[in-house]
Amino acid sequence: MGPSQHGTLRHALKEWAVAVRALERGATALVVRKGGIREKAFAVPRRRFLLLPGYEHQRPELIKPRFRGLMEGLSGLDDSGPLRFTSFAEVRSAHEVSEPGSLAAIEPHHMWTPEYAESRFRWRPKKPLTVLLLRTYLLPEPVELPYREAYGGCKSWIELEEEVSVAGARPALDDEAFERLAGPALAVLQRLEPAPVGG
Repeated sequence: MGPSQHGTLRHALKEWAVAVRALERGATALVVRKGGIREKAFAVPRRRFLLLPGYEHQRPELIKPRFRGLMEGLSGLDDSGPLRFTSFAEVRSAHEVSEPGSLAAIEPHHMWTPEYAESRFRWRPKKPLTVLLLRTYLLPEPVELPYREAYGGCKSWIELEEEVSVAGARPALDDEAFERLAGPALAVLQRLEPAPVGG
């Protein structure tokens, strides 16, 4: 067991539940973000963080057809119940996309439709998109925490009041399968400007 599967985490990234499911099932390793409405920009404060599934903004027509089956059972839910964690992620690579050509280059490697990715790119055009290449780890048991007012709203990151143990977590994909999935994306990403990642 590597160092990733020890210790506790307090920070969580809010991401569409369908995207969390895709990461957990090894269907993708990329997350493309531009920050919430209340944030000046999307910053990455930690290299490791829990994945918090969000339900309210996700729509099947905004993801590529081959990923839409992952939406099964995820519609009609809202974000007001207990927080439920089943995985955490570790940033393997983080890059900024500030040119349309770079957006086109990563298109085969993420789950969003080209139209939706382009709309995210054009929103706040002076700010780059951040692309994270993530290695996802599955917690041995789901962890539920009570919902708190401070966790709500359009923000990307939350800091939990409780620590969540990640002891015993296992990689969603073994090393070889992860390299097969991530390698082609990494080859493209390495040509882009790196994005800063916290500790």
